[in-house]
Amino acid sequence: MTPNPILKVLSIFKKHRVKSLLIGGQACIVYGAAEFSRDSDFIVLCDNDNLKRLNEALRALKAKLIYA
Repeated sequence: MTPNPILKVLSIFKKHRVKSLLIGGQACIVYGAAEFSRDSDFIVLCDNDNLKRLNEALRALKAKLIYA
């Protein structure tokens, strides 16, 4: 079984103590709704310490910037 990529991201964020909130369609799916969404939306606390933890978490995920 392929692991849910959203749960993987949330797990890594938790491991790195990133203060964030999953919102939108993916949040509905995590909570059991049948709604479908192809993107993932996060709100991230923008203080220096949290942004450092976010950077570490994104490196652990091998995330790539696809739009700037």
